[in-house]
Amino acid sequence: MKICIVAQTFAPQEEGGAEIVARMCAAELSRYHDVIILSLGLEGDAVAPPGESINSDGIRVIRINWHNSYLPGPRKPAVGKLTKLAWHIRSALGATSTREMMELLAREKVDLVYAHNSARMQPAIFAATSALNIPLCLHLHDYALLCPKSSMFRSSGNCAKPCLECRILTSRIKSSNGDGVTAISVSDALRQRYLKNDVLPNADWHVLLNANRSEALFHAPLVGRKSGVSERFTFGYLGALAEEKGVEDLISGFLKLSNPEKATLLIAGRGREDYVHHLKSLAGNAPVQFLGFVPPEEVYRLADVIVVPSRWHEPQSLILMEAATYGVPVIGTERGGTPEILRDLGTGWCYDPDREGDLLRVLEKALAIGVDRWWIERDTHFPGIEGFKGTSESSQYYEKLNAILVAAHSGRRPASDL
Repeated sequence: MKICIVAQTFAPQEEGGAEIVARMCAAELSRYHDVIILSLGLEGDAVAPPGESINSDGIRVIRINWHNSYLPGPRKPAVGKLTKLAWHIRSALGATSTREMMELLAREKVDLVYAHNSARMQPAIFAATSALNIPLCLHLHDYALLCPKSSMFRSSGNCAKPCLECRILTSRIKSSNGDGVTAISVSDALRQRYLKNDVLPNADWHVLLNANRSEALFHAPLVGRKSGVSERFTFGYLGALAEEKGVEDLISGFLKLSNPEKATLLIAGRGREDYVHHLKSLAGNAPVQFLGFVPPEEVYRLADVIVVPSRWHEPQSLILMEAATYGVPVIGTERGGTPEILRDLGTGWCYDPDREGDLLRVLEKALAIGVDRWWIERDTHFPGIEGFKGTSESSQYYEKLNAILVAAHSGRRPASDL
C-alpha cells in the first residue's frame, strides 16, 4: 500500500509532539508500506523550501507551496496584529492549493492519505481525497479543527465552545462531516470534544494512546527506575514555559509548601523571554532550578515526581507515557486526557486546578511521604507503573495503527475497537 503521511510541519523544522509522532509513524510504516511525506514549503525559506528531499530515514519528503506570508509552526516570526490577522484569514480561506495536492496524489498513485498535524492544509486535503476517492485517516492531536491556536485556551481561561472568531476561521477546514473518514484521537477526551461540537460526526473513530516510542529510544538504565537520588524531594516539570501549561501555578504552589527546605523544583523547557523572566522573578530565591531546554532524561533521572499542571484541556501529553515508563509517578490536572492515564491506569494523582489549594494539597501529600518511603511505597500509591505498557512494543502501538490504516484502505472496520 502506498501511504502519503501529511504533516504541515516536518523535520528538519522544529518539532512538537504531533510532528514527532508523525516522523516516528513514517519510519515504522515504511517497513511495511511505500511511504512518502507531504508537508508545506515556502519560497525562500532556508529550512523548508518547496520541493523534494530525502530525510534521515530514507523517506521522500515533498513540500508543496504554502501561499501565505510565513509558515505555520512553533517558531512563527514576530509580526503585528494586522499581519497576523491577514495570515489567519488567508489560512482559513485555504492557503494550500487543492489542485496542486490533487496533482501530487494522482502522480504518486497514493492509496491512503494519513494526516497528522494538518489543519492548515485544509480544506485541500478533504477536497483532494474526496475528488480522487482516496481513503483519508486523520490522526488528531489537538483542537486545531476547532481553534486556530489549537488549544481552545485564552488568557481568560478555557473555551467551552469555539468563539465566533474561531468558528469563522475554522469553518472551511472542518468542512467534512466525516463520511468515509477514519479518525484517530490520542484520548477519549479529545474525541468527545470533537463530537460534542459536531465535527466529523460520521467518521470511524478510534482512540490510540501515545505509546509510540520504541524501547530503543528510552534510556535503558532509567526504565522502571525504583529509587530516589537525592535527600531532598524533587519535583520536576518538562515542557513549554507558557501560560496554558500552568508553570506559574506550579511555582506558586511550591512556594507555599510548609517545608520548602526539604524540596527542590526542576523546571526544564523554554518560552518567551519576557514570560521566563516573570517566572524566575516569581521563584525568587526559592530552591527552583531553571534548566532551560535539556534532554528529558536529565529530569526523569532526578525527579521523584513529574508535575503536569496544564491549565488547558491537554489532549494527552507524551510526558504521561514517558514518565510512567521510566518509573516516575506524575501529578496532573483533572483536565483533557490526563486523567485517562493517571487515574484510570494508576500512574499518578490528579487535582482540580479550579479548586483553590488543590495543587498545594497534592504537593504537600507527596512531600510528607518523603523520598525514601515514596519509592518504597510507589507501587502501593501508583499500581499502574510496574509493568506499564508505555513503549510501542509492549503496547503494540504500530500493530494497532497498521490495522486501522489497512481497514481504512479496504473500507472495513478493524475487528476490535481500538
